[in-house]
Amino acid sequence: MNPSKLHVEIVLKECLDGRLAEGFAGFDLTATPAGATLLTGDVPDQPALHGLLERIRDFNLSLVSVRVEEIKHG
Repeated sequence: MNPSKLHVEIVLKECLDGRLAEGFAGFDLTATPAGATLLTGDVPDQPALHGLLERIRDFNLSLVSVRVEEIKHG
């Protein structure tokens, strides 16, 4: 059985500036019209997802929503 990745879409209340955006290298960051940030990308597993959420917490950012979808490899 091949391992699967996780695709994540996280909405943050804040609009990330360059300094904070550097902390999420490898993810796509999109500013929304409401001034929030949509962070999208793939992580290899649940521990990596938890690490990403801890980084958001450490930067004192506000979560609006988290959506996770498993990407199965055949």
